[in-house]
Amino acid sequence: MWIIVAALFLVSLLVVYSATAAMAYREVDGNTSYYLFRQARFIMIGFFVIIVVHWIDYKYYARYAKALFKLSVVLVLLAYVVGISLNEASRWIKIPGLGFTFQPSELLKVTLVVVLAQQLGMRQGVIARLAVLPPLTPGGWGRKPQRSFEIWYKTTKPLILPIVVSALVVLPANFSTAAILWGTCMIMLMIGRVRQSELNRLMGVTALATVLIVGGMYVAGLGRAQTWVNRFVQFTGLSEAVVDDRQASQDSYQVQQAEIAIASGGVVGKGPGNSTQRSQLPHPYSDFAYAFIIEEYGIVGGIVVFVLYLWIFYRAGLIVRRCNRPSQGLMVLGLSLIITMQAFVNMAVSVGLIPVTGQPLPLISMGGSSVLFTCVAMGMILGVSRESERELLEQQAAAAAAMREGVLPESSAATEPAGETIPEESPVAPLRRPLVFRGGGGSTAKRGRSARADEAAPEEELTLVDRGDPSAWEADGLVGDRREVIDLIDDEDDE
Repeated sequence: MWIIVAALFLVSLLVVYSATAAMAYREVDGNTSYYLFRQARFIMIGFFVIIVVHWIDYKYYARYAKALFKLSVVLVLLAYVVGISLNEASRWIKIPGLGFTFQPSELLKVTLVVVLAQQLGMRQGVIARLAVLPPLTPGGWGRKPQRSFEIWYKTTKPLILPIVVSALVVLPANFSTAAILWGTCMIMLMIGRVRQSELNRLMGVTALATVLIVGGMYVAGLGRAQTWVNRFVQFTGLSEAVVDDRQASQDSYQVQQAEIAIASGGVVGKGPGNSTQRSQLPHPYSDFAYAFIIEEYGIVGGIVVFVLYLWIFYRAGLIVRRCNRPSQGLMVLGLSLIITMQAFVNMAVSVGLIPVTGQPLPLISMGGSSVLFTCVAMGMILGVSRESERELLEQQAAAAAAMREGVLPESSAATEPAGETIPEESPVAPLRRPLVFRGGGGSTAKRGRSARADEAAPEEELTLVDRGDPSAWEADGLVGDRREVIDLIDDEDDE
């Protein structure tokens, strides 16, 4: 993961320095290195954030996740009132006195994933027997009101409500971010063992609600609904008529310039700093950064960047397999999905696979808040990896200590008389080592004595038996207060 982050940051410096040269010459009096050093500061801060966050224990994420999630929702709503608009799309909040602006939706992404992972991990048993959506009609509630309320309080409210709230507060300003959030959460629910029938029902309700909400916003002229509809109509070619000809013309220009950049890049590209489209391509340092990469570094460079993001998801999958708690694995899965899905959306827009939208390329596109919160997500993934690896090493050390102390037989050479040998035809007696269980009649003693379950067992002696000869194995049984536990560790003779 550290190698991937370093590689993406290196690409970011190359892209930002080359893509912003013309803009810097116009806006900062010819200082072409202005944006390069600005991005370098963000990268240094990002590395520091990853180092700090990856040393924080997971329990602190779980402890403060809900409070930070509520704060992020409030900040997103506050941005609609006192925030500023950049690129006619995203809402930003400016921190007084610092001159620093950040996008609250970036914080919302991270906190939503942590909250959902925590709730899914806590409710694995409930999900198996309850639906995630209650009846959606009054008649359905009336037939089984008690069960409907149980579904609402035990699954819908803790699992579905945070997703709905997040998507609704982000939707008016940024449809693509809301869609990425929803898609990531649906995959988390699927991996979190929510039944497929419930997921299908949820997706059907989502599709219907999206059509109604976007349609209502379009008719009422709220938010950016007209821009979304224009882009969808223009991309699909369903109609030649669009509401906003200026927006449609601008989107067409962006797509055409991106196609020219990709086509002129060829296999190996024009080389660093030799781009001819940076003056014509809108936002080559952010929204169309992938098209700019292909122009300067060719298809080879584009494939390398694509593989780096796939590598993030692959390494996250390996971390998930090592996690001991479901909430940790689901959090790693969700955060890696957020990063990779955002990257794939940026790439798909650049190559014309989906309509134009304003998603930056994570860890590459120029910007402060995007780099900062992506680094927070990467630090949390690395933190879980560090904890899971430490726990695994502790378990291996404990198992090795137990093997040395109680399982490995003592050397028979110390107990046998010198020169005495065991005939080959005689059976080899199993090696025994007594262990005393002091359970006070606990559950383990009861399981070992099903015939006398009502009797208290203040002390039970267990004998570990290493039967090197498989033919000498015998069925487990009870002999007074002694029970044999067979050590099934493979010997070298079994290979």
